Amino acid sequence: MEPTESLFTTILKIASIVLFATIPFILGILVNTIPKHRKGFLTAGKVVSVILTLFILGAFSIPIIHDNDLNIPRHYYVLGCLICGLLVSILPISTFYITISKMTKKKRFGFLAISFFIFFFTLSAFEELENRAFGFVYETERTETTLDEFYKDYPYIDKNSDVNILVFMADRVKLFTANMSVYKDSITLKTIATTIHVHSEWESDSCYSNDLPRDLVQDIIEEIANYQPEIEYASYADLCLHPTASIILANKQKATAIELGLTNLDDFHPKAQRLVKKINDLIKNSKIDPTKGCRN
Repeated sequence: MEPTESLFTTILKIASIVLFATIPFILGILVNTIPKHRKGFLTAGKVVSVILTLFILGAFSIPIIHDNDLNIPRHYYVLGCLICGLLVSILPISTFYITISKMTKKKRFGFLAISFFIFFFTLSAFEELENRAFGFVYETERTETTLDEFYKDYPYIDKNSDVNILVFMADRVKLFTANMSVYKDSITLKTIATTIHVHSEWESDSCYSNDLPRDLVQDIIEEIANYQPEIEYASYADLCLHPTASIILANKQKATAIELGLTNLDDFHPKAQRLVKKINDLIKNSKIDPTKGCRN
């Protein structure tokens, strides 16, 4: 979520609370300050509070109940949305009755402040639950295969190395491949950068390095081995091409290959972003530009 979007939703939540609490609050003040018409304002306050409560409850529940995407609903999140709607719907009634209560002004103000605070976080919880109930799922993947299958899929990889790290990155029209081979006494890096132009034309650049720092490479190896998939939810989806990465760690000692499928790196998945950044920084420090190949 962009900072501007987060700020907008925060303002919207505060405005919604103020909007639905203002009329009951004013009617409550009138009940206390105009004794002559107390009964009329009391009746009006109750009626208006109930109407606003039913309106809020309907606004929360009707779109959920009649949503067209409920063919495969996430039931617990839908139930959570309904519970949040039920809690928020009592905002007008609670505001009115706290305002007309016989508590001191200081206590009334304190209870109103606490109530608004609770309603604000209930709306925040509803926003999160709604994304999980009906939003799009953005999930990274982690799969394990045997070393034989890895060599079968990538026959050009050096089988004499102890560890191989194969990286594929794509950002719109720029493609980048890197292969780090770890040996007992050295670590080599081979890269190929490709840029696709119009009319299906493309150009590539390759590079070779054998001076990678072992401690940084080992840190990347451990992060790949320990990486667990990340799941993010969003209420929107677009047709834009987002940066993606596929990372494969082949370890001869364990006879396994771990493959990570990392998508939507500009919007989601902080652990995946950190891992890709480490690889990019390592390659750049080795005098290789991940988007341009060798530096002149």
